[in-house]
Amino acid sequence: MCIDDTAGRTSQPGEPGYEREVSWLEDVVRALDMVGGFKTSMRQLYGDGAPFLDVVGDGGARLKETVHVRWVGQSLRGVWSWGEDIAGDGDPQVAAEAIGRVVSPRM
Repeated sequence: MCIDDTAGRTSQPGEPGYEREVSWLEDVVRALDMVGGFKTSMRQLYGDGAPFLDVVGDGGARLKETVHVRWVGQSLRGVWSWGEDIAGDGDPQVAAEAIGRVVSPRM
């Protein structure tokens, strides 16, 4: 499988773009770690290889979100579990803020 920019598919280990996908997710983890209050785990589905990130809020309801990435041209975007792009046009810091509001809402 190769990166198909029009479909937004992600790549598998060893394929072009895979390291950028992992790096983008790691940037989100670093941004969440700076705020604190989240448990994160980067994973890959067996056989698929596309990286994704599980984020769980540490307090209250302990909500969880699974974040995937997709290609838009030559850049990456975070994608919510329901398939919608995460705010920020691919900026990991802005994406982390949005993820934080979902998994750890301040009511």
